[in-house]
Amino acid sequence: MRATTLGELVALVGGELEGDPDTPIGRIDPPEEAGEGSVAVVAGRKAIAALAACRASALVVPAGTEVSGRPVVRVADARRALLALLDFFAPGEGESRGVDPRAHVDPRAELGEGTWVGPGAVVEAGARLGARVRVHPLAFVGAGASVGDDSVIFPGVVLYPGVTVGCRVRIHAGSAIGSDGFGYERDASGVQRKVPQIGTVEIADDVEIGANSCVDRATIGATRIGAGTKIDNLVQVGHNTQVGEHCCVIGQAGLAGSVKVGRFSVLAGQAGIADHVTIAEGTVVGAQAGVPGDIGPGVWLGTPAILAKDARRVFPVIARLPELLRRLREMEERVAAIGGREPEPGP
Repeated sequence: MRATTLGELVALVGGELEGDPDTPIGRIDPPEEAGEGSVAVVAGRKAIAALAACRASALVVPAGTEVSGRPVVRVADARRALLALLDFFAPGEGESRGVDPRAHVDPRAELGEGTWVGPGAVVEAGARLGARVRVHPLAFVGAGASVGDDSVIFPGVVLYPGVTVGCRVRIHAGSAIGSDGFGYERDASGVQRKVPQIGTVEIADDVEIGANSCVDRATIGATRIGAGTKIDNLVQVGHNTQVGEHCCVIGQAGLAGSVKVGRFSVLAGQAGIADHVTIAEGTVVGAQAGVPGDIGPGVWLGTPAILAKDARRVFPVIARLPELLRRLREMEERVAAIGGREPEPGP
């Protein structure tokens, strides 16, 4: 809990205060769970309609919203106010510094000022950790790997040898960066032989990678994640793939090898991208869409993916295919009867 007053929060979010600025506030809660000592941000017609049931000590609402009986802050943009409050109340990363005695840090590793390595973590020879890096318990930083300033490596993360992680990167629990790309070739007898994966992974600044995601090392060269890109939980990025700057890759999406994703693109949940596909800058691939070939800008839906403007016409027809097929067969039978011949066999 972070104790403050409503007046201090008004200075943070701006807006117009109606009520006592000294109202104590210790947390932010959802409107339906808020109680004494909490502030709630109420936006949207349903939430505003249920204001009377909210028990928060103070409310942040869109300008023009009528509220009575408690302190209220009216703001021009409730969403931005919510983000500011979440940032204010977010717990810090902790103050520990140095190497926990239960960690193993090779003496040939380099640690920047203010860096912390937690219990059970391993940092191998030649690894470089920048200033204020936090390596949580049971994480592994392989030989020659590099982590930039202010990055956070959460519990159980594996950074394979030689990978590069930029500054202010957050990699969440259980993710593996730099595991072998999925490369095999069959020999003359049909047996699969492993293709050595000798490349690396380069993750640029301000990237965030969710829990249990995997970014495979390149066969040759580097798999790259561009600056500012956000990757959700349970995402697979194949070897030699290049993801541009400020993209969003959402849960369970899968990118095969050598995919190129233009910057500012969005790959929604469970989207599947085939190998060697190029996705143009600013493209949106919808949930569960399958992309077998190169696509240009726009919103793409379905499998195989088609532009949304076409999907709005195609998808309703797909749902009616059994009925349309039945009607077609009936028409064929009628035509055949008129012509005195048997109808063509159908499915």
